[in-house]
Amino acid sequence: MFQKEFEVLVVDDDPDVLAVTKLAMRGIKVYGIPLKVRTCASLAEAIELFNTKADLLPALAVALIDVVMETDTAGLDLCRYVREERKNQLTQLFIRTGQPGTAPERSVIDRYDVNGYFTKAEATEDKIYSMVKSGIRQFYWSFFAVGVLGEMRRVAAAVGSRARIASIIQDHYDRAFLERTGEPVGSYTNVNVACIFGDEVAASYGWNQEAALEARDRLDKLEGVPIGEPGDKYVIDENNQLLVKVCARPGIAAACLVSTPTFRVPDFVPEVVYYSICSHAANWNSSS
Repeated sequence: MFQKEFEVLVVDDDPDVLAVTKLAMRGIKVYGIPLKVRTCASLAEAIELFNTKADLLPALAVALIDVVMETDTAGLDLCRYVREERKNQLTQLFIRTGQPGTAPERSVIDRYDVNGYFTKAEATEDKIYSMVKSGIRQFYWSFFAVGVLGEMRRVAAAVGSRARIASIIQDHYDRAFLERTGEPVGSYTNVNVACIFGDEVAASYGWNQEAALEARDRLDKLEGVPIGEPGDKYVIDENNQLLVKVCARPGIAAACLVSTPTFRVPDFVPEVVYYSICSHAANWNSSS
């Protein structure tokens, strides 16, 4: 929700193809966020990039990969490296080849875990636009949902201790928004987020407790969109600030998440957050 840009990688040994592809992606935005397009001319260069920038591969939304580079299967080897060696199942990998006879589409789709295949003859500006934009949307959905599910699993394991639940949610925020050095992640901007139970700010990043409660109260005055049980809702204001609210009821504590995304989040974001907050609120209610 706090991205400054979406990472895209183009791997091809033809410098003209790299230049034209990068030009075709100029001006593309997804959810109003621009792209950061990187290029590599070989399998070896791409692997070196991933090893040099350790934070790149987990954040890489889309990669367009040529097949025949330093070897006849270099692009396919890169796909295998990303999926099997680096255990990345989220980046959207698209094979783009000028020699379809070397790597036929059906055999590539059947054998390799890629998200699409097209020939360079098919690589019109419109084709690149639609593939990159839809790929980023799919990546963002998967990336967001996997992160939320991971947090839910860890919180559920801590039921019984509110201090432990709060610590896990805080750790989730810190892992998401801080480098191992303690510096803020450079690809995010204007990060403010808080998880609140009743009037207790259990975990936050960016905001202090007073600011988090103030943001919650201001957004809660807006009508919002009903979701789930009566009284529950989500609100997105004119500045894209987000509130997801769960009302107190038997077995569920009053809870909410409030944040300042850099763009107007798609509807699936508050829906996924809602079910996460419901789960957290039930665990919080069962803990002391």
